Amino acid sequence: MKQTGIYKKLNKVFIIQLVFISLVTIASVFGAAKVVENVLIKEALIGEAKFFWEHYEKDSNFSLPKTMNLTGYLVKNNDYSEIPEALRNVTENYQRVKLNEKMPLVYFSEKHDMRLYLIFEEAQVARLALYFGIAPLILVLLAIYLPAFYSYMQSKKAFSPILQVINKIESVNVNKKELEKLNFDSVSASGNKEVQALIESFENFSRRISDFVKRERNFSRYASHELRTPLAVMKGSIGLLKKDKLSEKQTKIVSRMELMILEMQDLVESLLLLSREQNTELTNEKYVVNDLLKVISTNIISTFPDKNIEMDWQAKNLIECSLSEQLFVIVINNLLRNACTYSPQNSTITIQIQNSKISITDQGQGMTAEQLKNIFKPFYRVDEHSNNKGFGLGLAIVEWICKQCDWNIHFESTVGIGTTATLNLKNVKILA
Repeated sequence: MKQTGIYKKLNKVFIIQLVFISLVTIASVFGAAKVVENVLIKEALIGEAKFFWEHYEKDSNFSLPKTMNLTGYLVKNNDYSEIPEALRNVTENYQRVKLNEKMPLVYFSEKHDMRLYLIFEEAQVARLALYFGIAPLILVLLAIYLPAFYSYMQSKKAFSPILQVINKIESVNVNKKELEKLNFDSVSASGNKEVQALIESFENFSRRISDFVKRERNFSRYASHELRTPLAVMKGSIGLLKKDKLSEKQTKIVSRMELMILEMQDLVESLLLLSREQNTELTNEKYVVNDLLKVISTNIISTFPDKNIEMDWQAKNLIECSLSEQLFVIVINNLLRNACTYSPQNSTITIQIQNSKISITDQGQGMTAEQLKNIFKPFYRVDEHSNNKGFGLGLAIVEWICKQCDWNIHFESTVGIGTTATLNLKNVKILA
C-alpha cells in the first residue's frame, strides 16, 4: 500500500522514539562512565592511599601497591629518579597522564614530606564494564525496541483497513459513472467494529449518491429533450414568419420574439451545463484561434447596434490551439456579451491575443473588489437593478468550462474605468 499521511506519521513517530531511546541510552552510558571515573575510581584510589599510609606508619617496609591494574610509587626526600618522568610534572592530585602510550588515571597524596603516586590502568575495568554493563544494556535496549516495534506494527495493522477504505474511495471517479463499482468487499475489517461501521456508512452513502446522480442524469436527459424541442419549433416558426411580408410593427415583434427565444435557448444550455457533473467528452480539434475569435466577436458586437461599439483588434500572435469549438464559443460569447452589455454608447472593446492569453477589455462601469469575489456565483448579478437583461449564469458557466478544459480565467477591474477578462489557453502553438 502506498505511503499515506497516516503511515508517514507512524513511521516518523517510531523513528523519533527509537532515536530518542538510543540517545538517552548513549548519554546514560557516557554519564555512567564519568561517574565511574570521577567518583568510584577516585574514591577507590583515595581509600588505597589511606590504607597505604596507615600501614606505612607502622612499618616503613610496607610494600607499595602492585597489581595488574594498580601501580604505586613513593617519593622520598624529593628524589624523583625512580618514578616515570611523566609523573614529575603532575600538579593535580587526580588526573590522566600520558604514560607508555596510554592515558592512565594518576592520584597522588603527600604525607611527612613524602609523595605517593598511584597509577590506575582501567583497561581491565573497561572490559569488565563491557561484559557486565554493555551486554545487559543491549538486552535492555532490545527489550525496549521489540515492544516498540510490535506497537508500531499493531498501529499499522489497525490503520490498514481505514487506509484501504480511503484508497478505494479515491480510486472511484464519481464524474465517470463509477459509483456502482464502489464496494469494500476486499477490505479486511474482521474484529474491528469501528471500521466495519465506517464501511457500512460509506456503502450507504455511496448508494445514496449514486441514486442522486442517476436522478440528475435522467433529469438532464429529459429536460434537454422537453425544453429544446418547443424552442426549436418556435425558432423555426419565426423563421417562416420572417419570410412573409410583414409590416414594420410586425417585424419588430418577430425580432423581439426571436431575441427572447435565443435568450431562452442560452438559459436552457446554461442550466443543463450547470446540472452536469461529468466531464465533457467533446472532441477537440485544432483551430486558428484568431480566425475563430474574430468571427465570434464580430457576431456578438453586431447584436448591439444601438450602442455603436467599436472593436480594437490587437493580435500580437497568430496562434493555433486544440480545443472544443462549442465550449470556446460559449466562453467567448459570455465574456463579449458582458463587455458589450456593460459598455456605454460609442465605446471601444479591446480584444488582444498575446501568446496563449486572450484579453477582452471594456470601458464600462467596472467592479469593486467585493463584486469581483462573487462574479462566478450562479445567479449573481453585479447590478440587479439595472435595465441590463441576464440571469447571472454566464460567468458560472465560463468558470465550469474553464475547469473542464484546464483553462485559466482571470478578471481585473477598476470602478469607472472598465474591466479586463483574461483567458489563458493550454497547448497553444504560436504560428506567427
